Amino acid sequence: MLGLVVAALLVACEKPDPSFQTSPSAKALVGTSTGNVALNPLEPVPAAMAPPEGWEIAFNLALFDKLENGTQSLRILMTIRTKPGLGMELWLSNQNGAVARWSGGSTGKYDGVVCWQMKLREGEESLTLSPGTYTATLVFRDVEKGVVAARALKVTGNVPKLGGRGPGQGSAVFRDLLGCPRGS
Repeated sequence: MLGLVVAALLVACEKPDPSFQTSPSAKALVGTSTGNVALNPLEPVPAAMAPPEGWEIAFNLALFDKLENGTQSLRILMTIRTKPGLGMELWLSNQNGAVARWSGGSTGKYDGVVCWQMKLREGEESLTLSPGTYTATLVFRDVEKGVVAARALKVTGNVPKLGGRGPGQGSAVFRDLLGCPRGS
């Protein structure tokens, strides 16, 4: 009995799994952690474009990885200085074009590191990823002016073999900006 009590206390005192929590830095940057997802969008991935005056964007990492619970993910890390008012997008593409686009939020004034992960699989649904090279493209867009900044980076890590069916309406695949692992 004492062993069960000790085990329950240890579980209760563990830090929560950040893979099931909103990314605090992403939420601080764009005010949300849930966005709109377009699968296989027809429009071309925006070309690289220098940020506007007063902005800095260093796209440091795009990595096929896993959440702490083992779910396949895409991890993004950037160092950024922004001003208010631009929508943010993340495009995932390969040699055949765009695979998925996440869009949401509106930038606030932010100066620091932003890190998040996105699920590539949820239950039986997953992105369809063929073998090859992938690129992640961060895009900042003004409603009237269009794209005002874009940075692209090759996705590192092994392309996961996901299986399952494509995401359906309202799927959590590629939708939520989740916390990064402790220590990253």
